[in-house]
Amino acid sequence: MPTRFLLMTLLFALLLAGCASQPSADFDIRGEWAYTMTTTGGNTYDTGTITFSGEPARGAYVEINIYQVEYEGEFTVNGTTLKLTGDETWDGTVTDARTISGTWSHTDGASGTFTATRQ
Repeated sequence: MPTRFLLMTLLFALLLAGCASQPSADFDIRGEWAYTMTTTGGNTYDTGTITFSGEPARGAYVEINIYQVEYEGEFTVNGTTLKLTGDETWDGTVTDARTISGTWSHTDGASGTFTATRQ
């Protein structure tokens, strides 16, 4: 009997773990956005477009900067919180359906703030 109780408890715990809430997006950011990245010193670091695809809460992005250099990575949105990972890391807030802003850092050590507007 104790083995059966332990097994039932374990199965119940696994069921609850599978029902854990998944990230959900308050806004659907999929599509093309124009962005500007500014350094911590206030200078423009980069501008271009970033396109989000996949599900509203997670997917892939392709960023093409002013020099036509392409960066790719993944994004997640949880509520209004945006996270990009790849060559760059962006931590931002989706303010509304047309505006995202936050901070960024690059693998080369550069960092600053960014703003993005839906196209």
